[in-house]
Amino acid sequence: MHGLSETDLRRRSLHLRALADIRLVEVIEGEGAGGRLLELRTPAGLALDLALDRGGDILRLAWKGTELGWHSATGAPQPWPSLDGEEGLGFLRGFDGFLVTCGLDHHGPAAETPADHFNYPLRRRNHHPLHGRIMASRAELLARRIDWQAGVIRVALRCQQASVFGEVLELSRQLSVSLEAPELTIEDEVQNLGFRPVRHGLLYHVNLGYPLLDAGSRLMGEGWELADRLDRGGAVPSDDHVEEVDVVPSPAAGQIGLRNPDLGLGLMLDFDPAHLPKTALWRAFQSGTFALGLEPQTEFGTDGAGDMLAAGDRRSYRLGIRLQPD
Repeated sequence: MHGLSETDLRRRSLHLRALADIRLVEVIEGEGAGGRLLELRTPAGLALDLALDRGGDILRLAWKGTELGWHSATGAPQPWPSLDGEEGLGFLRGFDGFLVTCGLDHHGPAAETPADHFNYPLRRRNHHPLHGRIMASRAELLARRIDWQAGVIRVALRCQQASVFGEVLELSRQLSVSLEAPELTIEDEVQNLGFRPVRHGLLYHVNLGYPLLDAGSRLMGEGWELADRLDRGGAVPSDDHVEEVDVVPSPAAGQIGLRNPDLGLGLMLDFDPAHLPKTALWRAFQSGTFALGLEPQTEFGTDGAGDMLAAGDRRSYRLGIRLQPD
């Protein structure tokens, strides 16, 4: 790195903080007061805030001072307001940030599904709020380190979604952030820790905002049915805009993204379409909201029952995030 050995670099910056850093901090004011953030900074110019009390998701992503993600009016409150409130729309009272993981037993609009598999007479139906519950959980930070030999920052965490006589699901997350390139990888594993089968689904809600999202921005993705949705422009705030959501099969290449030629910058997502067979495009261009969501996701059955995860079973997912500067 920089043409110098690690020893020579340490002669110039003993703990190498001139190049990269990782810090655990607590927010002390505003809506997010009390929340834990893991702040990461790399010599490639990436800056990330992992919100440990919001499912270990990426609250902020920036590159060389340019914000890539979306920041909503909610201010990322801590704790997340009741997800079950407002007829299952409580999610919207806390929705904020670059990445919001949705699941683990539901994603999509608020819904009810059969609960017979829990074998509990008082629970005849499952009540699922918009996009599930995992994003509001508190993550346990297992490890964090800068691996100079491998050229990555590594973070390991886990969080749980659980109920008595209900689901007991655990999300284990490994985050790897390159020191030399503007890219990172999320590797997730979901396990059913209980002894009854559980409905399972996962959606990565990747939210892009201004300045990456603007009038000249265009979608990317070879073979992606939605790649033409901004070809005529349209990414302009409007007071009367009504959100639009399209869902299609994931492209075979497993790559979708957004490029802003005026910034000379693009952002691409990489994933395995065998594990995330659907992608959604969320266009929320109402003034003051102005967001675009790229959403690789699992698929639920037409009966709403979804894919069942047997006791002890695991599912693995991978999401790569890569910047493409000109």
